[in-house]
Amino acid sequence: MQLLHYRAKALGALAVKSLPLAYGGAVILFVNTHLSRESELGVYSLALATFFAISLIGKSFALYPLIKFMAEGDQSRGSWRAGVIYWVGTQLAGAALIFLLAPLTPKLFHAPGLDQGCRWAAGIILVFIPRDLASALLQARREIGRLFILEGCYFLFAAGGIVYLAVGGALHGADQVLALNLAGGLLSTLIAPLLCWGRIPGWGVKGQTEWSKMALYGRDSLGIGVGDMVYTQIDYHLLGIFMGASEVALYFAAKNFFRFYNALTQAINLLIFPTSSNLFARGEIAKLKELIEKVLGGYLSLLIIINILVLIGADWIVALVYRGIFPDAANILRLFALASFFEPLYMISENVLYGIGKPRAILVAMWSSLVLFFVFAAIFMPLWGAKGGALTILLTLFSLAGITMYYLHRELGVSPGSILKRSFSMGQGILRRKAE
Repeated sequence: MQLLHYRAKALGALAVKSLPLAYGGAVILFVNTHLSRESELGVYSLALATFFAISLIGKSFALYPLIKFMAEGDQSRGSWRAGVIYWVGTQLAGAALIFLLAPLTPKLFHAPGLDQGCRWAAGIILVFIPRDLASALLQARREIGRLFILEGCYFLFAAGGIVYLAVGGALHGADQVLALNLAGGLLSTLIAPLLCWGRIPGWGVKGQTEWSKMALYGRDSLGIGVGDMVYTQIDYHLLGIFMGASEVALYFAAKNFFRFYNALTQAINLLIFPTSSNLFARGEIAKLKELIEKVLGGYLSLLIIINILVLIGADWIVALVYRGIFPDAANILRLFALASFFEPLYMISENVLYGIGKPRAILVAMWSSLVLFFVFAAIFMPLWGAKGGALTILLTLFSLAGITMYYLHRELGVSPGSILKRSFSMGQGILRRKAE
């Protein structure tokens, strides 16, 4: 199978996932340098992490099963109805919980003003309900162009607003940035019906089979989502409990660079999840194995080049970007650079295993590694603060990558050795074509 067969959609997916980088770049260059490290930046990062945590729980239970079944060709009205109700229900419950608990958060996380930040987070959760549902529908149908417009409305609006306020000297508080996130989400939600026009399955009637099918699959994927939530969002909350808002701000400043590593992984997963479901359902196992090996081999080869530069130049990068505000972020960035090697091995393997109907394998990896995560966090965060948080993520991702790769090898025959062999084969092919 020729990897170029996927080139157009892969480039489109990369374009979609470049949009968060526009927002991430605005955060790195302006939010991290304009908001107070001692208070406002910690409030913003904790509030946004809270929003992402609730969103990830709902996506895991409702939207990921919906994407899987629709990508496999299940256009059942009952499945759509069950997925929509499960998604809306989890988000309404999450928003209500965050709003009610908001008064307790400033003392718990040593972050004055976080109560208002959590109220903003609850509002963002609500306005994202329709746009994330539209995103799931477009992803299942692999309509990348429409997905780009949907995502662009949110990310480009929020990023543009940050730049506008910062250049005008008016960017000072977490409330401003969170308000921009809410406004961008609202814009994206308003345009969602136009992008999904004629693509939404009918509502249908309540069917016990579809509800049970979605709930059973969602049960396993919820466990996966909770695990993902812990190591991607709860690390901020734990660091806040142990060390306070200032250390969270430092950690956030360094981890923001991880967005750039994560963007390509997410672009790959935007296609690898529905594609693996589709190929596996058709019995084309050899094609799926080849695709995974080529994608992972090419990505890891690129990471080697990038991370050599990052490991050598971390001090210069931090000094240039943050202009001396976060001089202690360089070594934290180095730890995240090392973690980036294990992140795609885990994330891509997870999406493939989920796509081929093996969520239980991911659950084993996730819950085993979560025990290690909490042990590492309890040891390293109180000792070394933000640096301890980054070390916790590095060791957790190492564990996740090892276990998920074991299951990927058992199910499809993909291994580090087969990935390396495929990389050499691809490299030789490129050299041979150049020589000709």
